Formats: sequence, structure tokens, C-alpha cells
Amino acid sequence: NMKQIIFYLLTIASILSCSNQNIAIVTFEDDKTNEIKAHFEDYASGNIDGMLSRWSDDLSILTNEGVVGLKEVKELLPLHHTLFSEINFTYPDSEEKGFYAETTDYPDGTTWTKTWYKWHAVGNFTNNEVSSLGMIGFRWDNGKIVEEHHFEDSSAFEAELNAYQASL
Repeated sequence: NMKQIIFYLLTIASILSCSNQNIAIVTFEDDKTNEIKAHFEDYASGNIDGMLSRWSDDLSILTNEGVVGLKEVKELLPLHHTLFSEINFTYPDSEEKGFYAETTDYPDGTTWTKTWYKWHAVGNFTNNEVSSLGMIGFRWDNGKIVEEHHFEDSSAFEAELNAYQASL
């Protein structure tokens, strides 16, 4: 009868869903994703203390240029706002303000929040309007960001840094 078939299908579905431990859970409006959205807002406005509140003392950031820790980040972040003004983010494929962000809880227990965006700014020494596509992965542990992987073109930053150094 129909009730037995439905019961059988529901039983099989629940057994399969409980037995599969290799499932990653992706969320979009969770606490960690919202914290990263605030992190981006803090970066754009130059609120370094806001950013520091989310980072672990053991922070490790991987970039094209190598790995830096929290000490170096504290020194480098203010430089972004010395070099650039009007820092903002848009979705990668449009000029609409914002960026994509999602948090994934993996079966091995790690949690990463990933972002995709286009970074925009105006160089304070070259007056160039610049933009660059980017992606950052943020790994969480005990409610803090412990690791970041940055994938972006740093040529605009390097050009502005050179112009800044030439002005000294």
C-alpha cells in the first residue's frame, strides 16, 4: 500500500543521510559569514581595531608574496589607507556594491568562509582609479580567524607604493 511505500522511502532516505559523513555544509547568512561582511566593512573604513577583534594571535595570511602574521598585518593595514582612498567592493561581475560570501563546514571539522569580489580604490599618489578581482578564504578556529588565503593581483598596490616612496 501507499503508506508502506512512503514509510520505506523515508526510512531509506534517513538512513542514507545519517550514514554519509562526507557532506560539507554551506551557509550564506550565518554568524561567520556575517562577521566577514563586517570585516570587509571595517577594512574599507579603516577600522583596524574592528578587524583585530576577529583575528587570532596566531593569524597566518598566505599571499602571492609569501606568508605574514598578525604583527606584520598590524603594520601593513594602515598603509592601505595611506596609499588609497575610496576603497570599496563590488560583485565580481557588476558594479553593484557588495561581494559574495559563504561559509563551509567541512567533514574534517574545519570551517572556511570564502569571498569573491572586485576591489576598487583611488590611488592617493598616482590618482589612478584601480580595481582588481580577488578571492579570500578565511579559516576559523574557536571563533577567530586563524588563517587567510588571498588570491588577488597586487600590481596596483605595488604601483601606488612605488609612487608613495618616490614622493618621500
